[in-house]
Amino acid sequence: MAVIIPESDMQFGEYTDEQVFQLEKSAQYTEKLKEKGIKTCEFILRRGSKLYFVEAKRSCPRQITADSPEEKIKKYNEYIHEIVWKMRHSLTLYANILLKRYGSEGISELLRKADMSGLEIILVLVVKNAEKEWLVPFQDVFRNRLRDEMGIWKIHHFFVINEATARAKHFIM
Repeated sequence: MAVIIPESDMQFGEYTDEQVFQLEKSAQYTEKLKEKGIKTCEFILRRGSKLYFVEAKRSCPRQITADSPEEKIKKYNEYIHEIVWKMRHSLTLYANILLKRYGSEGISELLRKADMSGLEIILVLVVKNAEKEWLVPFQDVFRNRLRDEMGIWKIHHFFVINEATARAKHFIM
């Protein structure tokens, strides 16, 4: 069955049921953790030997500078903080599902195989309306803020891409 995930004014997919786990809509998250302030990314996608943790946003704040107004700095930092926590919590929840501390309902066999040591984990933030020149500075901020997790999980990539790049990479339709 084809899976299409509408999120942030984009249509992610078309994926197979086996390839994707909609973490943000999962019972593990919605019934037990959401009310406790836990955040998650939209979904986890398996393509070949790659496991993508995907978050989507309609927009992102522009880079801040030393002379940026305090309100702009606050909103920028809140945006970064939210995405960082979504990725941290998503990695942790997924690991706990694999460790059977939470049920595995809704997760295909492909996404819960006994040995997934050969998979490359990639974190992806898709920002629909981001201008290309904004993306690299955001990648650097997220890689810095998630340095410890990326080291622990042996994650080499955190990509921030816009709608055009997501379409070219076949994340969205």
